[in-house]
Amino acid sequence: MTNSVFKRFLFTSLAICIVCLIVAHGVLTLPVSRFLEENRQDSLKEYSAELSRYIGEATGDDINTLCGGNSRLFENSIKTLGNSMHAFILVTDTEGKFVYSNNTSILTDRNRLSEELLEEFSKGEFFEHGTLDNNYNNKYYISATPITAHSRGTVITGYCVVSQSTLWTGDYIPSIFFVFMLVILLAVAVLFILSSVFVYNTSLPLKQMSHAAKRFAVGDFESRVSVRRKDEIGQLAEAFNEMADSLAASEGMRRNFVANVSHELKTPMTTIAGYIDGILDGTIPKEEEAYYLAIVSEEIKRLSRLVTSMISLSKIDSGEIKVNKSRFEIQSTIFNVLVQFEGEIEKKNISVIGLEDEEDIFTYGDRDLIYQVIYNLVENAVKFTPQNGYIKLHIKNTDGQTHVSIENSGEGILPEDLRLVFDKFYKTDKSRSIDKKSMGLGLYIARTIILLHEGNITAESEPGNYCRFSFWLDNSDAQTKRAKDETERLKEENK
Repeated sequence: MTNSVFKRFLFTSLAICIVCLIVAHGVLTLPVSRFLEENRQDSLKEYSAELSRYIGEATGDDINTLCGGNSRLFENSIKTLGNSMHAFILVTDTEGKFVYSNNTSILTDRNRLSEELLEEFSKGEFFEHGTLDNNYNNKYYISATPITAHSRGTVITGYCVVSQSTLWTGDYIPSIFFVFMLVILLAVAVLFILSSVFVYNTSLPLKQMSHAAKRFAVGDFESRVSVRRKDEIGQLAEAFNEMADSLAASEGMRRNFVANVSHELKTPMTTIAGYIDGILDGTIPKEEEAYYLAIVSEEIKRLSRLVTSMISLSKIDSGEIKVNKSRFEIQSTIFNVLVQFEGEIEKKNISVIGLEDEEDIFTYGDRDLIYQVIYNLVENAVKFTPQNGYIKLHIKNTDGQTHVSIENSGEGILPEDLRLVFDKFYKTDKSRSIDKKSMGLGLYIARTIILLHEGNITAESEPGNYCRFSFWLDNSDAQTKRAKDETERLKEENK
């Protein structure tokens, strides 16, 4: 990729290294130069003092004896010392007249120092970076020390001026900074390599996620990102894999949904078309038309239930369902639902127990939506209750909550299926041997409605024995009080 994260990180790291190199060079240049200046100043002062003592011991009271036939060896030794130190040595008498110089080429046409300079020299150590009051052709580092005759105490017999060229320090600065730059460049190279490895390892999961996302776009949800780290990138990769799992599950649900809808629509429509055609073309005798029209009616009702479930599902997914709460008696709602299944209950000889001893209980919620919840749960119970089985219902108000449970005998639900029963399109009877008319939406819709009421719904089962669904609705303190008052009022009226 032309504008990949890896390249951007890489060039950013390189730019940071270069900036750090420039800043380090600028920051360290001044301290190193200052250190060299101070070090040379100290060494120049020390050398000037030592040389003054040496000349004082050698010349005694008369500084002019420095330049004579008998002092040639001494003069040569001073010259040798000056050369070894890359220093220019100038000796004057007390009046500033030049007595000796190991390099006259640096001097101007003057042969005497001014009284102002001599006065400064006489105070002790003298140091400057200049031309010695224009006695030198160029600027030098200059240190001057009085020469004293040891035989006469501290009497000054002359002055020793030691100078060094500014270029002499420059001979060492390139070498110092060459080493410094070499070390910095090596450090930058190591840092650049480590940054490259780090950036590559950081961008690799992002690249994998990009490739996986492109495959998701064409419907392939099998790609996953390998997670080997625990930092933010690792957390992002884990979240990406979880998203991929969710998308794969949604895609599976979508395919199941299409298959279920196709099956649910095709079967009744085929039945309806077949029987209607049979009636129209005379294949079905007149005396049997009523029987087959009843079957057609049942299939149409089945299609109606399917459309109703699809509309409810669409409203849930789009967030269009609004909860309009009011106070109502929940037993009457349950009785109305049971009446809808009266024929099938009698057909399977199912015993309905638990409501005969229940007192009147009022709750607070959306009556129509709670009716839908109870309808779906009772439909599920009737469907899976075997011949001569039972359906047990229980209602109670406890601590400001209305609890409802619907239990039926039968095979129950396996533990591995129990945690999935509220999922969209999930059917425990995958063979459709019993659950032929369901799309696996009833329990999902029931749970969504209860959650919209800020309640909860649970499922319990003992395989081969029973299955129980329970839900509760939360009532506020004021609502609970009104419900209790209404219950007491009804009790008094029934006495």
